[in-house]
This record gives sequence, C-alpha cells and structure tokens, in this order.
Amino acid sequence: MLELQGGLCAICGAAPAGHVDHDHTTGAMRALLCFNCNGGLGQFRDDPAVLRAAAEYVEEHRRRQQRPRPLHTSRRQVVARVDRRTRPGSPPVGSGRRPVFRTGLCERGRRRLAEYLAEREADT
Repeated sequence: MLELQGGLCAICGAAPAGHVDHDHTTGAMRALLCFNCNGGLGQFRDDPAVLRAAAEYVEEHRRRQQRPRPLHTSRRQVVARVDRRTRPGSPPVGSGRRPVFRTGLCERGRRRLAEYLAEREADT
C-alpha cells in the first residue's frame, strides 16, 4: 500500500504516510495517511457531512477574503468609523458613571424607560 501511494498521504499527497487509516465501524483498512490528515478524520469522527460542512466553511471564508477591497478610504468614511466607536454621551470606560440615554422616545416611552431604570436600580 505504501508503494502504491508513493510513500505519501492518500488525502493531502504531500506528507509522508505513516498511519494506517481504518473504518472504525467495520475495522476495514482504507489507506495510509499522514499524522495531520489521520488526526483530522478522527476529530471529525469520519462523518462525511461534517467534513463537507467544514470544507464549505473554509471555502466561503476564502471567497470573502478574496473580494476586492478599496485601496483607500475617504476622510468621510474614516470620520464615520471613529464617530461610531466614540458615542457622544457615553461615559469613559471604567469611570463608574452611568450612560446618558438619548433615546428619541415619545413622552410615554421616556416615562416607561424611567420606570424600568428605577425598578432596575431598586433591585440592585
């Protein structure tokens, strides 16, 4: 079997085949694999559906990474990104101050929010 495989793993074909792979249900020997491929099959419990899902997952993320990205960003985009991260009215991290709520709610909504906050404060 080692000679038929050219001494290489039956899955990746790049690393030396040093492990005998077998079907855990029937005990039948399948092929010779490298350490990593043999371990990978074991981690995925020899389940073809899970192996396919893992392959699709990796392929999808590679496709996303290959999408062209703009070479530069405009000042407006940079400012918008900064503004989203530093919300006005938010207390500094670790300051112990409570955040200022600017909800844009109607009068009834503001009352309900105030009641909710009062109840929450009473519980603590």
